[in-house]
Amino acid sequence: MTTTLLIYFCLVIRLHAEYSNTSTTSTSFSLEGEYSKISTTCFSSRDYELLLGDFIKHTYARSFSSTLLEYSVTTIGLAELRKALNFGPVRPWTHYKYEKPTKQELESATSLEDYYNLIEPIAPIQSLDSLFFFEKTINIAVDYLDKRLPSIRNIFRRRFEEKSKGTKNDRKLVDIMIDEWRKMVGRILEVIDEMRENDTKCWD
Repeated sequence: MTTTLLIYFCLVIRLHAEYSNTSTTSTSFSLEGEYSKISTTCFSSRDYELLLGDFIKHTYARSFSSTLLEYSVTTIGLAELRKALNFGPVRPWTHYKYEKPTKQELESATSLEDYYNLIEPIAPIQSLDSLFFFEKTINIAVDYLDKRLPSIRNIFRRRFEEKSKGTKNDRKLVDIMIDEWRKMVGRILEVIDEMRENDTKCWD
């Protein structure tokens, strides 16, 4: 009888542990929780200075940061998008090509990555033709956001993992993932706007 009870007790403990591990895995990441971390962050004047490479002070750093935040977020998203599709890292800036790829160019793409590169959703400001920033300025801002607001990259990474899981890696998936990237950029920029609404409370 004692042996039977002991075996039963051990089984109960094991089942409880397995349930706890499963529960922790499923609840350890909350998309809304990550959005909340961003929107409630107090981004101080010092944060804005460091975001801009520590060369503009206080009020002016805040004033010039809006566009920089937008394109830093999109760059982080593109890096995670390329990683999820098993492509190389974000490409160095080149001159912006305003013309859309032709049907012949798309059909001639010899690999999935070549196809993606033809339609990658970059903007003129993310090119050598930018009138606002150098590429290194964006890189500095991306590095700082990874330290200060890691939720941005976490959100992109998790959503892309979920979207691509169990799906064939083909042109259709590339199109779906780019569409998802656009939605996520929009949502993250919304919560960053919420964060910036608290700017007056974060003056130091």
